[in-house]
Amino acid sequence: MNPSEICASVRDVILSLETHDFYNKMKKGYDNGRTGEVVFAVIRPNGKIIAVTCDGYPEGVYRIPSGGTGKGEDPVSAVQREVKEELGLEIAAPELIEVLNIRFVCGRENFNFTSHIFIAAETGGRLMSDATDNEIGGVRELDAGNIAEFQEMVGKLGSVQGRWNDWGRFRQLSSGAVLRYFNDVVYKKQNWRKTFSIDI
Repeated sequence: MNPSEICASVRDVILSLETHDFYNKMKKGYDNGRTGEVVFAVIRPNGKIIAVTCDGYPEGVYRIPSGGTGKGEDPVSAVQREVKEELGLEIAAPELIEVLNIRFVCGRENFNFTSHIFIAAETGGRLMSDATDNEIGGVRELDAGNIAEFQEMVGKLGSVQGRWNDWGRFRQLSSGAVLRYFNDVVYKKQNWRKTFSIDI
């Protein structure tokens, strides 16, 4: 099966937030034109997947990287730009694997936010050395053949406590989508290394 033949699933999610802190931060970005994001699971030449952390994140918490998009912006163009800016890498044609239509709810307030989730093979660049943004504080490479490693990362996002709880549950959605892809689509239906021309 060629990835281009895989129809991206669309999920509608209601995310009820516990406090206004994270809600207000996301709503401010939305009001300033950040109406969505692209999330990118980049497969390295060694077959591993890039996960990231940032300064200030809870210790040991990583996620699949992402970048903001504006209203009406083409997600494919956006993901190519964001991978270059955030990771310093170039990628092959990205494949859309899932779309999350998220409704953020806090009390009586709500707004909609869209996450386009992609997977793509790295083709060039130097990880982090060529990045033009400096938001990422650390990188971890996940073994796509080790589902338990993915599950651990996703589980930590969902179990973050305190002021990071709402953020963690939000980030768990997109990282969880990548986990579903490798767990449900790739391993059950195709040889993913061959599909993405990974020679290891």
